[in-house]
Amino acid sequence: MSYFLLPAACLLLLTSCYKKKFDELKLANASPEYLYPLIDAELSLKDIIDPTKKKLYITEDANGFYTFVYYQDVYEAYITDFLKIDDLAFNQSVSLTGGEIASLPVNTTITHSFTQSNTLDAENGEQLKHLTIKSGSIPLNLSSTFRHDIQLVITFPYIKKNNVALTKTVALNYNGSSPVVSNNTIDLSGYSIDLSENNTKVNTLTYTAALTVTYKAGSPINATQKLDVQTGLTGIQYQYADGYIGHYDINMPEDTLKIEIFDNAYAGNVYFTDPKVRAIIYNSISAASSVKMNQLETYSNITGQTNITGSIINTNIPINYPAVSEIGQTKTTTIQLDKTNSNVQTVFNPAPDQVIYKMSGIINPGGVTTNFVTDTSKIRIRGEAEIPLEGKITQFVLLDTIEDISYPDIKVDGNDVTVLSAAFNLALVNGFPLNTNIQMYFLDDTGMIVDSLFSTPHFIASGSIDGNGKVTTPTTVHIKEIFDEARYKRVSTSSKAVIYAFFSSANNGTVPIKIYSSYKIKSNISINVKANVSF
Repeated sequence: MSYFLLPAACLLLLTSCYKKKFDELKLANASPEYLYPLIDAELSLKDIIDPTKKKLYITEDANGFYTFVYYQDVYEAYITDFLKIDDLAFNQSVSLTGGEIASLPVNTTITHSFTQSNTLDAENGEQLKHLTIKSGSIPLNLSSTFRHDIQLVITFPYIKKNNVALTKTVALNYNGSSPVVSNNTIDLSGYSIDLSENNTKVNTLTYTAALTVTYKAGSPINATQKLDVQTGLTGIQYQYADGYIGHYDINMPEDTLKIEIFDNAYAGNVYFTDPKVRAIIYNSISAASSVKMNQLETYSNITGQTNITGSIINTNIPINYPAVSEIGQTKTTTIQLDKTNSNVQTVFNPAPDQVIYKMSGIINPGGVTTNFVTDTSKIRIRGEAEIPLEGKITQFVLLDTIEDISYPDIKVDGNDVTVLSAAFNLALVNGFPLNTNIQMYFLDDTGMIVDSLFSTPHFIASGSIDGNGKVTTPTTVHIKEIFDEARYKRVSTSSKAVIYAFFSSANNGTVPIKIYSSYKIKSNISINVKANVSF
């Protein structure tokens, strides 16, 4: 329910009494008339709007003045969505030299050393220096056509754990058939990779290896015998990365912030004194970045879609980011549109029920620089609409539908009761600065009106206000509505109802009003029932 429906809250209470009145109504005898209290309630703004059920928080200043802030995360992306470590493959065939082949039968053992380097793909211009690995592996697949026993010792000098370089030893013994194959996987979890090789390179991975061949008498040895080595990096997920992480253009999907207090707006003219729309950027990526509001729109049930305009729309705005010494921290940037730099005040008249964000961003817009990120580094954008409850209402119409109204049978001592008439008595104290004309229509299952709650809409005057738009004296009204037997039978066929509420602020909307925590609606509802009991 909208907070503008506060003066109509009594109708909702009244409708709720329809749902339970016969459960609470106890006819003790066959007297023709009974008076029963149904509702005795006192409601403030917070009693009617439950922030826990909406993305809403309500602030209250020292004077009790309310401000609504609706919020919604409109974008979130981790650095791992952009910076990815592609698989890296090494393929190398290794044979002995002519001299090594000639000396092998004499020396019986020959060691042949070799090395290879490769570089990571850098589709976005990445120049990475260091990685700390969360998960991933090194495949080491070997295939030997040597007719002799061999051993391979392979070392990745810049992949380390506890400051010890990664080394793997594999033996392939010739058993009379060729090739001899060995397939291995080395888990890299917890290792660090220095892709700079002591700050001399970027994106580089190197291994060194020693192939030892042990001669088997009677087996030939020639230059065609070889060892095929397949290795590299597979499935790398990092915990930490530094260097230049690359340039990324971020296309953020459109998202919507709901302002639910206006969901039921039907028509009217509401003027807020100082509404604000914000994008709050939370950034834990240690890289220069910018965000742009390509377009910011509102949607109203009354006027449709409207653009918010201002100098910061369609402008790249640099955002704060953590420094080297602040890895893991989050920096915040707020982009706010208000009456000083945009048409927000105009757009919020009448107030919309949606703000539509269309945004984009850039990581490292200025080119190569040094960045630091972790796997939890991300950019998150929260949309907010701040509405201080101060403004004017010259005309505003809300409607609300109530479903599943039921009318159970009444019985006294097992005997049927015929309701001859039912008079609803409402005493209402309006402590809000809003004039209201209210009416409720009962509908059948097809949505057709079967009757109304009041013969004519009821006017409930605003509380008296001072020159600052603050209520000084609440207004008290008494309403009595009588349903005869035919009318009661007619409405008892309805399954739902629609409330129409027509609002204006005090003094015909000419004086701005404020909503305070001290404002309350007090409702006392009782029912007079005349009935016949069949024995």
